[in-house]
Amino acid sequence: MNLYLISSSSRVLLTEKQDELIQNQNKIIYNAQEQTLEDIINEASYVSMFGEMKYILVKNANYFGTEKLKEQDEKMLLKYMENPYPLTTIIFTTYEPIDERKKVTKMMKEKGKVILIDLPKGIDLYNKVADRLIEKKYIAEKETINYLINACLNNYDLICNEIEKIDLYYQKPTKINLETIKNLVSKTIVDNNFKFVDAVIQKDIKKAFQYLEDLTILKIEPLTLINLLAREYRNMLSMKLYEEKKINKKEIQQELKLQTWQYDKTKKNADTYHKDDLKDYLIELEKLDVKIKSGQIDKTIGLKLFILNLFEY
Repeated sequence: MNLYLISSSSRVLLTEKQDELIQNQNKIIYNAQEQTLEDIINEASYVSMFGEMKYILVKNANYFGTEKLKEQDEKMLLKYMENPYPLTTIIFTTYEPIDERKKVTKMMKEKGKVILIDLPKGIDLYNKVADRLIEKKYIAEKETINYLINACLNNYDLICNEIEKIDLYYQKPTKINLETIKNLVSKTIVDNNFKFVDAVIQKDIKKAFQYLEDLTILKIEPLTLINLLAREYRNMLSMKLYEEKKINKKEIQQELKLQTWQYDKTKKNADTYHKDDLKDYLIELEKLDVKIKSGQIDKTIGLKLFILNLFEY
């Protein structure tokens, strides 16, 4: 196979898959947002005098998603995919969902391989975290793994970041102690994450920026905060839609997987919003996520602008 397209909103999972395909081979890296498609195709078509396999990694190939290609670029890409150079493997990656209606996507599915990687949830997330710890030769009880997952708010990329911290602490195969993990996975970070989200939901701009500043110092990824905000808005919108259908509290809790205190808090917040505004916020966060991952805007600046724009609604 000479053509691949990988789509995932997780940096860790996307990187793992591209490394699995390339293995330890040398690769040439292009950023589709910075370099022309013509340059990429020319490189792919270049004939090596030694006849060796070449790997080209094309990051942020968003023309398989929301980005529109110029007509001449689309024709060029379609022509290459129709007959790819046999000694070149091109791996396109994007953090966007792919658009299966596009000609380039259809051609990729016909001539290459499309790999869609969903974020792990529930038991899949638990097993993936457990496997990652095993790979590093750590023994961890179920309670410890669940604590790590919950403390990182079910965010796999954040969990992997915390596992790196655990690795630096232990530096050798051992059984992981729950109390040590509680100290390593900073409660301050988790608490501030929640406080930041609460401040944004309540449109308290002063507090929101104070917590954002603290989290920036702690090197918390703005994308993590964007995901947390999106989850909260999504829960609030879902709750309003369920209530419109006269679904009772217990069923809503089960559907949204919320504890009683979480339900009460989400309902209180949801009651202060109109559902159309919640839909708009989710759309804006999705657009912001794409812009950040494609290098169109600085992640911290983008998040700050989103908070400021809340006051336009």
